[in-house]
Amino acid sequence: MLKILIPKKEGIFRIAADEFASLWRQVTGKKLSIVCSDDGKSDLIVLGSDAVHSFSHSKIVEKNIKQFSIRSDMDDFQLISHSEKGRDMLFIAGGRPRVLLYGVYYFFELRTGCRYFWDGDRIPTADAVDISGLNVLEKPRFEYRGLRYFAHRSLHRFQAEHWNFEDWKKEIDWVLKKRFNLFMLRIGLDDLFQKAFPEYVSYPGYEVPESKERSYDDRNLFWPLRDRGELRRKILAYARERDLLHPEDVGTMTHWYSRTPIEYLDKVQPDFLPQATSGYGEKTGLVWDIRQEKNLDAYFHLTETHIREYGEPTLFHTIGLAERRCYDDREANHQMKLYTYRRIIAKLREKYPHAPLLIGSWDFCMYWTPEEVRSLVQELNPNNTIIFDYTSETDDELRTFQNWDLVGKFPWIFGLFHAFEPNTEPRGNYEVIQRRLPIAAGDPMCKGMVLWPECAHTDTLLLEYLSANAWNPDSENLDIHVFLEKFCVARYSEGQLPPMLVIWKQMLPLIKARHWNGPGNHTHFLFSEIFFQPCQYLLNLGNRQLFMHEFYLRELETPVKEAPEIFARLAALNFGIEDAFIWRDVIDLARTCAARTLHYGLLKMIFAFESWRNFKGQEQEVLERLELCGKMLELFGQILAAHPDYSMYESLLLLQKHPRCNPDFEKTLKGNAENGYCRAYIYELVGDIYRPELALATDIIRQRMAQNNHEQLLNPEEVVKDDLKKIADAFYQKPLRKMAPDIKKALQKLPENLRKMSQLSKKLIA
Repeated sequence: MLKILIPKKEGIFRIAADEFASLWRQVTGKKLSIVCSDDGKSDLIVLGSDAVHSFSHSKIVEKNIKQFSIRSDMDDFQLISHSEKGRDMLFIAGGRPRVLLYGVYYFFELRTGCRYFWDGDRIPTADAVDISGLNVLEKPRFEYRGLRYFAHRSLHRFQAEHWNFEDWKKEIDWVLKKRFNLFMLRIGLDDLFQKAFPEYVSYPGYEVPESKERSYDDRNLFWPLRDRGELRRKILAYARERDLLHPEDVGTMTHWYSRTPIEYLDKVQPDFLPQATSGYGEKTGLVWDIRQEKNLDAYFHLTETHIREYGEPTLFHTIGLAERRCYDDREANHQMKLYTYRRIIAKLREKYPHAPLLIGSWDFCMYWTPEEVRSLVQELNPNNTIIFDYTSETDDELRTFQNWDLVGKFPWIFGLFHAFEPNTEPRGNYEVIQRRLPIAAGDPMCKGMVLWPECAHTDTLLLEYLSANAWNPDSENLDIHVFLEKFCVARYSEGQLPPMLVIWKQMLPLIKARHWNGPGNHTHFLFSEIFFQPCQYLLNLGNRQLFMHEFYLRELETPVKEAPEIFARLAALNFGIEDAFIWRDVIDLARTCAARTLHYGLLKMIFAFESWRNFKGQEQEVLERLELCGKMLELFGQILAAHPDYSMYESLLLLQKHPRCNPDFEKTLKGNAENGYCRAYIYELVGDIYRPELALATDIIRQRMAQNNHEQLLNPEEVVKDDLKKIADAFYQKPLRKMAPDIKKALQKLPENLRKMSQLSKKLIA
């Protein structure tokens, strides 16, 4: 009889043993006992190295097994089989607690073919599992491997702030299955100010005073703030039990979604650092003047409160004065930014002299020159500071780690930003990643590989690519074409594999054609799809915009030719809701292909209109392309309707399962999704925002041609602002339940709609 032997039934040993027993039962249908003493006759799964398990130590001393080759306090793990007096044993040993879980999951990958994805596992069944013949040593290339979860709200799949504790337990378990060790929660409002400054800041109701209607700054709550604080406590406790790292925010923390509560401002009345730009210009978004000791102390009191209530002081993170310009004079502004880092670091080191500090690169990739970044790096301590570059895949060749004096000189992390809030489809700057990641892999000063986007679960392929390369960036993992085959083999059954692999291979050029390209690269920075904001893009055709559109037209010209066949292949697939991976992936691929094709079609329309405007083209071509794009956008909505991932109403129903959910949250949810920054692949927005706005832009263009007006289109806001408001008002007044998709019907019609999309795309490309 096989048993699991652990030194004690608590902590990581119990967690790892339970996971092993659970997977064993799922594979074989058999239950394993978990014991703390050896009966001398049972076959054993031994969890723990000799450093923590006396049984493992005894077998080394008796020369039955060799000393483990793992490094202490590192993420190495080893699987060693041993036979003795008719007994089979498997030792799973690691350098630190979380690694026991790595070893457990890896064993089932090796011996049973288990595969782990963010949206579920593939668990084969077998009568028995062989534990003999193993001598496997695994060591990660990168010390830090992980993910950041950001604070937006609209769709449950993509927005971590929507997730409940069960969602988070599943997510953290998956993080460990992929051998990540670092994650960061920036998931909206918590009750940090209420706990740090109870004399100033009270718990609000569902309505948050600093909220701004119809924006991502509408932070009105869907669950009570006390509940959100308790959720954060449980998430981080669950992660700590599994030995995951979570950095503590430190320094000037009043950024983005950690606005200062109005109560604090009214009662404390802190002075602010000067600010020469309007962004985050409201008092809730300003940075307190850290030249005054009391304000710096208050910031650190927030950090200490988070450590006391939720975290632990093992790793810290700061973004300094990201996206701020204090002075118009560049040198003065740079000195203020350097000063801010000096102040934060000096304060941190008073109490935590050795804990690593991650300095985020967001500001560097947009606002700093390479010389300015180098001037900061020169004054940092490489023994306890790491440049946390999560913008390594930007296609701006100037503002990158390669020009910051990091390689071979200073500790740094190679990271992918990948996606703003709207960018929830498969994408990726793989050409740049494949060129730059080998530099990181070959540099002993590079300490990690991370993904730090504004949304979660957007890109299943990229998540798998990340986890593989963060552990081992060899050629099979690094080359996306080779890795894609491994991905499909892992994700699909034998019968599903051939057609899905063909489709993914055809899709890869379209996937790569749109990627995050860095706000610093102003020549072709396009952060969302044209059809998410039709009036903004189609009615603003100045020279810079046309230059950008010409760039993307060239990018899409060749890969979009595959679209008709891709749609036809997707339409030919036979699947149902029980095929969860296929269902989700078909919609992911279809919406990506549709988005690229529609984007291309609108670009062709723009240049057809420009040709007409310059007396070189025909009015009829413009009108025909507008009509085709309108039909394609309608079909696009029907594709999104075929899966609950893309419905705000479905997401709202999930939020309402909480026993204390804000009954009026629908209005806030709409505002969080519809605002110009956050518009994305959302079914309700296609029907009630994107299509009416495209019709409005179409009418303007038709009117210009009917009037024979050949002047350049330059954002006629005054002409359309009232009509845009009417569209938005109608959307906010209409209940989500009346906009919601009929998912069952849309799924039944999906093959027909994909065939229609195939025919439309042929016409549009021609």
